[in-house]
Amino acid sequence: MLDKVAGDITEGLSEYDRAKIPGFTEVEIDPGHNHLRLHWKGTPPERVQRILAHLPSSVTAEVVPARYSKSELHEARNKLLRGGKPMTLRPSSTGSLRITSIAGANDGSGLEITYDEDRGVGQRDRVDPLARSERLNRSSDVKALTDRLTGINTTATYKPLSEDPQSSSDKAQPRFGPAADKGIRKHDSPPWYGGSALRNPSGGICSSGFAVKDRYGSFMLTAAKHCDGKDGYWRTWEGGDDVGVSDRLQSNASVDTVGIALHDPAGPFLYDGAANRTDGYAKPVSGSGHNFVGDYVCTDGANGGVHCNIVLKYVDMGVTGADGGYRPITDLGYAEEWPSHGVAAVNGDSGGPVFVGANNWTTDEARGTITALDKPVACPADLNEDTVLDGHQRKPWCLGGVYYVPVSQTLHELKWTLITN
Repeated sequence: MLDKVAGDITEGLSEYDRAKIPGFTEVEIDPGHNHLRLHWKGTPPERVQRILAHLPSSVTAEVVPARYSKSELHEARNKLLRGGKPMTLRPSSTGSLRITSIAGANDGSGLEITYDEDRGVGQRDRVDPLARSERLNRSSDVKALTDRLTGINTTATYKPLSEDPQSSSDKAQPRFGPAADKGIRKHDSPPWYGGSALRNPSGGICSSGFAVKDRYGSFMLTAAKHCDGKDGYWRTWEGGDDVGVSDRLQSNASVDTVGIALHDPAGPFLYDGAANRTDGYAKPVSGSGHNFVGDYVCTDGANGGVHCNIVLKYVDMGVTGADGGYRPITDLGYAEEWPSHGVAAVNGDSGGPVFVGANNWTTDEARGTITALDKPVACPADLNEDTVLDGHQRKPWCLGGVYYVPVSQTLHELKWTLITN
């Protein structure tokens, strides 16, 4: 219900395109209190005032004045980009620093920028190398610089480079149960489902996403572009069956998505439940939807399985991936402690679907594609098993935060159509 009201206010526009609404900054939903908080610069137009005056009886809302509109925040954010990527920051007090994320503050108070010491692609400090006082001074210097560059108020916070949610062939291995018939995540079969384990062209494990049709009507299966290091064939993790080949003309780095050109069709279903579930349980994809701050979403990775109760803290956020690529439009959510033990996703979940339950949880509504992870957390017992596979012993790593590219953005950029049931 709250998403419906928020969608009416934002005219059905995507997270990024909401900047086209004059004065609009952000809308936050609070499912626990059936409440909606609307941040707006100036007075909302009559159209919005009418919506707020005729809310469903159980829904409450408030309008909070914002210092900047989303359009102004976009304009300021663009001043920190060079060639579509974040510029290197060089405060007078230190060497080069790397921008790891940029987002407009939900309340419209300015830009929120995170940074770290640039250790190179895929490299990050596991522990802050600076003492607290030194870090505060450095963050103050970064803020002074970004205030000057953008012309608006900014905050600067230390936050290391995001984590890569794929598993390389020479690192952690997938956590599957004993061998079983086809129709399970590790050994899928046509029609291909989302959330299955794929051996990417580089030999590591990534996850399949959604079934789509390209502009010519051909069936494709989505996956994460950053998994496609060598270009070429994708195969089932177990058995090595041929799924399809990367189509470089059907890929886009900004949404971190590649289309796998298939020999057989993909089906509009997503695997559900734990990663080592062997009964092939899956649910149909019934459609797609936009995302709002405060939404609860689920991730569906081949290695981590399904994790729900992930609360969106930001939408329309730019993030630098571990591969060095910049995703200009992502949403960021963090897992609550129950029932997911604070885990949002696991290594090997790259490219996996993000969804919400629909039709009383009998179907899935597509929301996005896993692109990067944040906030390392301890793996619970059921994800912390030492699994020996192909001569490797697996030690998993779990993350409490997940960045994903909204599915609407991917479909728009690549001119694809989501296949639904």
